[in-house]
Amino acid sequence: MAAGDWILREGEACAAAPFVIEGSIRVFKLAENGREMTLYRIERGQCCIMSAGCARGIASFPANAVAEKRTVAAFFPSELVGALLAGSPGFREFVMAQYAERLASVVELVQEVAFRRVDERLAAALTELAERASGGRIATTHRELAESLGTSREVVSRILKDWEIRGRLKLGRGEIRLLGDLSPL
Repeated sequence: MAAGDWILREGEACAAAPFVIEGSIRVFKLAENGREMTLYRIERGQCCIMSAGCARGIASFPANAVAEKRTVAAFFPSELVGALLAGSPGFREFVMAQYAERLASVVELVQEVAFRRVDERLAAALTELAERASGGRIATTHRELAESLGTSREVVSRILKDWEIRGRLKLGRGEIRLLGDLSPL
């Protein structure tokens, strides 16, 4: 799949569960006003637990799934997933471990959105991205940050601009470079 290819849209019947071999799939909710909130990502060696759940009675997919970048995945038909869950302890353990990991990350996301200020969440996200970035340049957009934090692009842009004025970071087209501590004032 190419970056941006839709895999499932909310409400569609899911006939197969993707197991990612290479690349990344983003699973997200889309609000009526167009805002998006990333629930989780499926990366190499992982499966989509919600579509695996279709083999166990979920009538329709409760979110959206799109390839974030060029992605190679094996799609297991729901009937095969059901048979493997019933007959293979190793497969069942693999899927249950994925469920536990996803549930923990979604609970953490709910906690962050409900109890932590946006500037604190943005600072933590940028700090984490900077640790993985090459040359200290974080390749991301305000929209991508907003989607991952469950807020609007305008809110993220306002906070980033404030931090740039205060000399804490430098904004560029499609990139951010941290210059100082981002802890809230």
